[in-house]
Amino acid sequence: MKKLIIIITIFAALGAYAQNNAAIQSSQPFIEVTGTAEKQIVPDIIYISILLKDKSEGKNNFTIEQQEQKLKDILKEMNIDKKDISLSDAGSEIIKYKGKEKGIEYSKEYIIKLRTAEEVSRFFKALYNNNFKEAYISKTDHSKIEDLQKEVRIMAVKAAKDKATYLLQAIGEEPDKPLEVSEVNIPERFNYMANNVNYYDEKPQQVIETDFKKMTIRFSYNVKFSIK
Repeated sequence: MKKLIIIITIFAALGAYAQNNAAIQSSQPFIEVTGTAEKQIVPDIIYISILLKDKSEGKNNFTIEQQEQKLKDILKEMNIDKKDISLSDAGSEIIKYKGKEKGIEYSKEYIIKLRTAEEVSRFFKALYNNNFKEAYISKTDHSKIEDLQKEVRIMAVKAAKDKATYLLQAIGEEPDKPLEVSEVNIPERFNYMANNVNYYDEKPQQVIETDFKKMTIRFSYNVKFSIK
């Protein structure tokens, strides 16, 4: 019985302490601000998708196998490492003519990983000169994206501290310890598209120089500071 009374007494004391602590916190003056930071970077990982299909041009037929060999020659000539070349699963689709099925068309898609705009431009020109027309930049990324995200997160929290400081200085106060820190936006995995989709325009023999959008990393944090 005494043991039960002791346990009840302990819980009652803890409850009273929690209520008292909550009351102190609620009465403590604070300032809540949002800090935002961003950084623009040039991508150093560029993925090129190349779709191969059996095709005919005039009296000439070009099989997937023939195109694959020509593509391999281009990749070898440009010294592109094998680890930067991947092959998606072979696909197929039913082709129709005037609403009627004509047959099944097979295709293969290669993904090539490049690292600079200059390298991409040379690769597109080589593809164009060898009659590869179904190729595009599928996505861009950065090799140090996680480190850059951390850097921008820190910048955002510091921006919140700076904002709280100059706002409180206007009324002769200054911020104390942070009470709460929460991230406003949690972005999806970065998957940045390039400016252009296809690598050449309608004018024959004119290859567009590849121009990438800079990648923008942005974070915002809500921070609640107590006031000294």
